[in-house]
Order: sequence, then C-alpha cells, then structure tokens
Amino acid sequence: MGHLLTLTGRDSRQEFWLYALFLLILRWIVGTVAAAPLMASTMSTAFDAARNSSDPQATATAVQANITAALPQLMVLTIVVGLVTMAMLVASLVRRLHDTGLSGWFVLLPGVPYLVTLAAAPHEVARTMAMMQQGPHQAGEVLHATNWSLAAVGWLALALLVALAARPSTSGANRYGPPPQDSRA
Repeated sequence: MGHLLTLTGRDSRQEFWLYALFLLILRWIVGTVAAAPLMASTMSTAFDAARNSSDPQATATAVQANITAALPQLMVLTIVVGLVTMAMLVASLVRRLHDTGLSGWFVLLPGVPYLVTLAAAPHEVARTMAMMQQGPHQAGEVLHATNWSLAAVGWLALALLVALAARPSTSGANRYGPPPQDSRA
C-alpha cells in the first residue's frame, strides 16, 4: 500500500479487494463520525419539540429543519471524502487492470457512472432539502422522489468495477511489469 496514488505497476486481486475493503471501512467510519453530531442534535431537537408541544406536525417540522440545516456541511464532507477515496481506488484499479493485461483507461467504465452520481449529488440533496422545507413528508417518499436514479447509476458503477477487478491475472510479466509480490509465492 506504499503506492496509494501510483498509476504504474500491478496489483493482485487480493491486494485490490483488501484495499477496496479498507477504503469502504474508512468511508464508513468517517461518515459515522461526521453524522453522530447530527444524530445527537436531531434527537435532542425531537425530544425538546415533543416536550414543548403536543403537535406532532410541529415536532416533525423542527426535526426536518435541524436535518436541513446540517445537510450542506455533510454534503461537502461526503464529496471531499468521496473524491479522496475515489482517487485512491482508481489508482488501485488501474494497477489491477494492468495485472489483467488491460490498459488503465478501462477505469473509465465504472468511473464515468460514479462521477455522474457524484456530480448530481449536490442537486439531488438540494432538491431533497427543498422538499423537506415544504413540510413534513414520509422519509421514504422524499428519498424515492429524489435519489432512486442516483442509486441505479451507482449500482451500475459498482457492477462494472467488480467485473473488471475480478478478472484473472496474467501469468508472469506483462507490458505493465512483473507480477505483484503477493502472487509470486
């Protein structure tokens, strides 16, 4: 893992998947740590609103206002963490493609749908926030109305990534270098 952003050389399947798992766990930890204050604040707002009002609509409105206020900061953090981990994953995928004998340019197959999803995220979050500010909605209704197409594109990117990364390695040296260290044993 000493070559986090290197686009040359080769990564074995095992090295790629362990690295991808590490990045997934890293994103989960950062997301959890970032969302914890929002969750605590939202719960506090909900309890305060419920104590001070018997109107469920007022409680729902207060909770939605709390979430809506925090979404821009969470969105920025999500985009920054997404870009950093994506760059690291792309570099590893390029090396994995080299190990299978393919050009690193094949990284664009899953990369383009992922970038489309990332580029559309701010608009979709803004749309979700606008719907939430109109008043209480069922959570599933809001998410379904705004995010289903992004999820579909994201799943397409993931399927393409798995298909490319699961390809068998070429035996011996290829035009991208010798086999990775962990596959020589």
